[in-house]
Amino acid sequence: MNYLWDTNIAIYYLQQQLSEKAEKFVDELIKTNQPVISAITEIGLLCWKTASENDIKVMHNFISDTVVIELDQTIKMKTQIFAKLTKLN
Repeated sequence: MNYLWDTNIAIYYLQQQLSEKAEKFVDELIKTNQPVISAITEIGLLCWKTASENDIKVMHNFISDTVVIELDQTIKMKTQIFAKLTKLN
């Protein structure tokens, strides 16, 4: 895994709202790397207020083509530790 997509990048890419340079970068990236999203990003995409049935189909196709990293206990604990550390600074 080289890149973890967040909700905004996925939506901007799916709606073709990235700059030309960014879109070319992502196009090349997905030729050799399957997109990876977190379970949180998957939820965000599923809650995305889409404009059309086609948007919904595109979003579901995107999710089915990704690797979804589920939230296991280890990830949740590391997130908690990281959140506490960042609040101290």
